[in-house]
Amino acid sequence: MRQNVTMIVSIRHSALQDLFEKGAASGMPRELKGYLLLWLSVIHATSDLRDLSISKVSTLSGEKGNNSYRLGVLGLGTFSFRFVDGEIRQLSYKQDPK
Repeated sequence: MRQNVTMIVSIRHSALQDLFEKGAASGMPRELKGYLLLWLSVIHATSDLRDLSISKVSTLSGEKGNNSYRLGVLGLGTFSFRFVDGEIRQLSYKQDPK
């Protein structure tokens, strides 16, 4: 039986935190909100970090020794976070330059 575990426990990016907690955020480009909500849901629901690397869509890279990871999503941007004790901590986001 799978345990219900909360993956995202802290978010450094204030607009991203509002989007995650309230579904809306000022200062966030309107065209990105739907995609960001989708990826926040994917990140929050994953039970294994390897699930985040999706062929031709996203790439996960990191340094296991210091628990820091980057999730690059094609056409969207990069999420950075620490993965400690099965939890996503200090989640941040940087939009790709156009």
